[in-house]
Amino acid sequence: MESLSIIGSKEYIEEIDEIKHCGHFNLEKSTVNIGLVTENDLSISNVINDDDRVVVRKTAFSCNYRDKTLILHYNKEVQDMEADDEITFSYMGSEFVGEVIEIGKNVTGLKIGDRVIPNIAYPSYTKGYVGGIPSNHASRRIDDFKENKLVKIPDSMPDAVAAAFPIAAFTTYSMIRKIVFPNARVLVTSARSNTSLAVISALRNFPVEVYAITSSHEDHDILYNYGVKKVFVVDRYEAKPEEGQALVNFTRQNGLFNAVIDPMSDIYLERVLKFMDYDSKYVTCGLYDQYADFSVRSHHERPGLMKDIIMQVLAKNISIIGNCIGLEEDFNMAVKHYEEGKFDILIDEVFTIGEEISFFEKTYNSSNRMGKVVFSYV
Repeated sequence: MESLSIIGSKEYIEEIDEIKHCGHFNLEKSTVNIGLVTENDLSISNVINDDDRVVVRKTAFSCNYRDKTLILHYNKEVQDMEADDEITFSYMGSEFVGEVIEIGKNVTGLKIGDRVIPNIAYPSYTKGYVGGIPSNHASRRIDDFKENKLVKIPDSMPDAVAAAFPIAAFTTYSMIRKIVFPNARVLVTSARSNTSLAVISALRNFPVEVYAITSSHEDHDILYNYGVKKVFVVDRYEAKPEEGQALVNFTRQNGLFNAVIDPMSDIYLERVLKFMDYDSKYVTCGLYDQYADFSVRSHHERPGLMKDIIMQVLAKNISIIGNCIGLEEDFNMAVKHYEEGKFDILIDEVFTIGEEISFFEKTYNSSNRMGKVVFSYV
């Protein structure tokens, strides 16, 4: 069965029947060759500790912002091995949906035919459960997992949504749980990012006022349809931490924000502090600059930046909270709200076999992308 993979150059693998070159795309300063790699199908009989394992045939997967760094890393490894006259390839991706096709004899919670996504709950408070993402190889067509690293999904959830659901669901509801309270004024940064779109969608279920920051002048109607009361446009790459007068005027007239949800702390942390109220809370789940060779820097570092941040945090009694993924209870609430039609993952486009390069271009190189991009094998 074929799996979408990072491969070597077309000239190097052209004599290998098991690898089909699909094309290449540019990611930062690198050229990434993509292909379909045919392997023998995995069976429970050749899985280590097979009594406790589940074999899954993937039907769709997606790549997130974190995967960008991993793709660059895997691509370098493939190129380095090619330079040493060795052939290799690498899968990619962190989220998937698939069908259970085999189970070990000790598996009791899943059955053949169940549709599943990865259980990425983190941190782990249960013996025998390893918290976090179970695989960075979501594109591998047939794979095996420990039973507790998979979770069954409702029939009402289509593959396109399911393949983009886990990280957004866990992370979104975890961050909301940590800082949101009734009647709070909540500011969400990077409003067009996948994480923030999920956050804004989820906040419709809570009695709060939602405001958003974005560097784009486009697609504000989607944000307003999700319940955002006002969208503020700022310059992501501005050297000075000054914002548009509209945001300044708003906080003067309406008061400061009680909570900030920020997926890219190295862009916005310093910039939002002046708009946060006393005893407010700020939560972040990541950075923009996750890779040393990113060609466009998110911000301009300056001497004394950290001191200025700490001084503002201390003066206002602001709580700074880090967030990595979330707990099972967060995921369960996300699923409940999804089934009630109160939470969704915005899907920009779904690609399939023959559209491999378009999938990666839209995922990482499209400035007009709005929502998750999914690759479907079926």
